[in-house]
Amino acid sequence: MKKITLLATIFIAAMLHISLTFKTLRPEKQYMGVLWYLPTMTDAQAIGLAPYDFIVLDYENFINNPRVIDAMLKLNAELQLYVYLNQTEIFDPMFPDKPWSIKLLAELKKKPQWWIKQPDGKNIGAWKGMKALDMRSDSPKYDGKNYHEWIASKYLEILDDPRINGCLVDNAWGDDSVGISWLATYRGNRGFDFDANGKPDRNYKEINKTWTSGMRTYLQTIRKAKGKDFFIITNPGNLSYIKETDCKQLEDFPYEYHNLGGRSDLRTNLSIASNFKFAIVNPRTEDYFYGACSARLRDNLFLCVGQNTMYDKKFDLKLGKPKGIAKIEKGFISRAFENGTVFVSLTEKKSHIEYKDGTKRTK
Repeated sequence: MKKITLLATIFIAAMLHISLTFKTLRPEKQYMGVLWYLPTMTDAQAIGLAPYDFIVLDYENFINNPRVIDAMLKLNAELQLYVYLNQTEIFDPMFPDKPWSIKLLAELKKKPQWWIKQPDGKNIGAWKGMKALDMRSDSPKYDGKNYHEWIASKYLEILDDPRINGCLVDNAWGDDSVGISWLATYRGNRGFDFDANGKPDRNYKEINKTWTSGMRTYLQTIRKAKGKDFFIITNPGNLSYIKETDCKQLEDFPYEYHNLGGRSDLRTNLSIASNFKFAIVNPRTEDYFYGACSARLRDNLFLCVGQNTMYDKKFDLKLGKPKGIAKIEKGFISRAFENGTVFVSLTEKKSHIEYKDGTKRTK
């Protein structure tokens, strides 16, 4: 069998492609995307990703693989490209295959007052290998800019690429009941020391307030520069930054909410989603069927399975048009469609579909 080249695949796709504006959602279609957090992409991977409706990708791909990015857009002219942004943390040391991020880290190293420190002088971070930066509205200034202003300007430089339709803003913390104060003691952190006096800061209310103000201004700066049609996704999946957000990422779906008093995480996630134009149901790979079924419970839900996942036809449940809204019955949330009914458990990561032809799908 002859090897199918990327060029040949592009030609075939161009012959078969039917134009559809992504903004015009069809109720019978499950809209799907992928979180491509790798800095590189091969030709084979590009072919495997092109059938998606949107891709959230590491900006490094525009530097490392510009030809592949263009090829994907030729394979699927309606494909939406959203760039991953993380203003709050950065890897240090940086990975060698991320040239833009290496340069960004080098610039940040020259601005030591923007790095959040603990009382012992060590950096604070939430995730392994990453160090946090000061998003407060009153962070120290370099060349007349606070950190949130400076990082917004850096990201706007890359978002100027006309191929980019939006962004996913990760770690958009603040603007909720816990603010940013949780980070002070998270995973063994020993407190904030913003005033560098060697003692843990206790003015959490003020820290939370200024952090939220800085983050909101950062998001508003991107919106003002890019316009109302630029698609802004934020994570985590709570009610933070409603006015600045088009779409919420519900990571490791259902995104866990603590101190709920026994209430269903699924119902809470669906309630959160109802407050935004769209939300991304983002289950772990092993929970893909549960996530796919959940994503059909509301018309504004997109499906993203895990991270760096190739498109798979099994993600399409082939349910057809919805016949009404979801309803709760016997421990499940169900919704009827032209071709069958989907059932999602209120308390477990279990779901099934009963098709009108008598068949049943459980995975």
